[in-house]
Amino acid sequence: MLSSHWNRWLLCLASILLISGCSSDRTDEATTVSNLSLSSTLLNTAYPSQFVTITATVSDENGAALSNATVQFSTSLGSFSPDTVVTESSVKTDNGSQRGQASVRLYPGAQPGTATITAYVNGLRQSTTVTIEGTVVQPELPDPTTLAISSSESALYVSGVSQLESSAITIRLLTSSGAAAKDAPAGINNVRVTLVTSPNGGETLSGRQASGEVIKASQSLDVASQGGVATVTLNSGRLPGVIELSAEALNDQGQPYNPAIRATLSTISIASGPAHSIVFSYPVTDSITDLGNGIYRKLGGLLVTDRHGNPVADGTVINLGVIDSVLVSNREPVIDYGFTKTVADGLASTVQGQANLTDLSNALFQSAVITRNNTSRYIQAQDRVLLFNAQAEDKSRFVAVAPSESSRVQVNKAYQNTDAELEYLIGASLLGAQVSGTDPAKADLVSGQAITKDGNATFYLTYPADNSSILHGCLPTDIDTRQSPMASSQVWIVAEASGSGATSLNDQACFSAISPLSLSANTTAISKTSTVALQLVDQKEIALPFMPITELVSYGQNAGGLVVTVSPYCANRDDRRTNAAGYCNLDISVAGGSSGDAATITLIAGDARLDIAVSIP
Repeated sequence: MLSSHWNRWLLCLASILLISGCSSDRTDEATTVSNLSLSSTLLNTAYPSQFVTITATVSDENGAALSNATVQFSTSLGSFSPDTVVTESSVKTDNGSQRGQASVRLYPGAQPGTATITAYVNGLRQSTTVTIEGTVVQPELPDPTTLAISSSESALYVSGVSQLESSAITIRLLTSSGAAAKDAPAGINNVRVTLVTSPNGGETLSGRQASGEVIKASQSLDVASQGGVATVTLNSGRLPGVIELSAEALNDQGQPYNPAIRATLSTISIASGPAHSIVFSYPVTDSITDLGNGIYRKLGGLLVTDRHGNPVADGTVINLGVIDSVLVSNREPVIDYGFTKTVADGLASTVQGQANLTDLSNALFQSAVITRNNTSRYIQAQDRVLLFNAQAEDKSRFVAVAPSESSRVQVNKAYQNTDAELEYLIGASLLGAQVSGTDPAKADLVSGQAITKDGNATFYLTYPADNSSILHGCLPTDIDTRQSPMASSQVWIVAEASGSGATSLNDQACFSAISPLSLSANTTAISKTSTVALQLVDQKEIALPFMPITELVSYGQNAGGLVVTVSPYCANRDDRRTNAAGYCNLDISVAGGSSGDAATITLIAGDARLDIAVSIP
């Protein structure tokens, strides 16, 4: 009886243990996951209830099918549920048709593509793929709530100057979360770009509209976005200034939203172009300063503009040079060397890419000689070569080496154009002339350079102011005999814009005297034919040579037929000009007249006037 009861108790215990062992998780006993099997390899989004069964078989270390092991399935596309998106699922083995198998169903979901399904168990994994066919469904994007506007370039130049003159303007339509907003329906423009502020120099906007056509506008332009982005090109015009742009979002009817959705951009500037023209200018009064040491300094100005006449940018560098002695030239005035004269035919030539100036008519590059400081001076390296009627970029060069040929001179830089019939001169500063300019950032003058501000620059010509130098370059070249040969006495200033090739030549800055001039005489009253000794000096008592003197005779009482005649010549001259020392002995003839007759001779030299009274006793 006891034995039977004990046996029933053991049997019950064994059953309990067996049931307990079957229900415990055995995932950690898994050693193998076989290749995943598929009921099909193809799904289609058009059939959302269609599914593929994926089965994983798990074995233990003995190769036996393993029950009650957890398999974790995941998919990159589709869903493990027909109703909601489920991309992960945990399944116990033995849920399939055979022991040790775990299965899931994959549904196509909404998006086509390739689904990668992976089974994980105890660190083991197997993957397979299922193709999901169908049409990509694009979600409906929301309306924009804000705009972002930017430019590819913030600094442009005026058009037509071979510099940057356009900027790409990008407008992004954004939702409240910062994501791209929807585009407009087909055929509708949904972004309006407007020039709020501009120099009104012909600026334009261009962009592609919803019709596909690229449109250019001068004030406002409607365009269509793609992927929430619209692009417009801003093109500069002829004037410098600041550009302010406004962008506005338009709704599905191409009309502004209410309230408006706008953004502005005001960081684009248009600068004037590189220097194209340089014009010299000189004040009429108070232009010359006496430095107090026998040296004068003359003020000059430069107006520097771009191709459209706009003032160039502040800080444009103008390089300056000066010539006060001409060694050779093929233009007027003719230079007489004694052994020959220059031929003023203007037939010199250059060849593009070659650093030579050729003058077959004169052939004087080796023999041209002038006298300075009692020394013969020939053409040397660093002498300036100026071409008057050449293109701007070829106007100024330097002699590279002393000429080895009579008709060709080598210059420091190749010419950029092939030209014939060129007028030129070669010269140097041999009489002490210096040129300097101002830099707004510096207190002192800068030698050989001037810096622009508001489109102009200031320069100074400094020169000796003694009797042997004063008025050099101011007088007709066939009058001034102080330098040999006479026509070599010329003063030229060269102004070149750094980086643009703009070059200007000017011969108006001679060694001027300081006004007012003063004309004095040994007597200012005569009653008979006399020789009057005159001297002409400037404000600083510098004697002025070779200055012309004119006269005006006016009569008072003239009952006796008084006739006063002023000689057309100064003594020892064939003209009425002061001599090299600034003197003129002038003969005045007094004829006829009776007692009480009178006349006044007004002698004029520059701005100086001297009255000489004539009276018959």
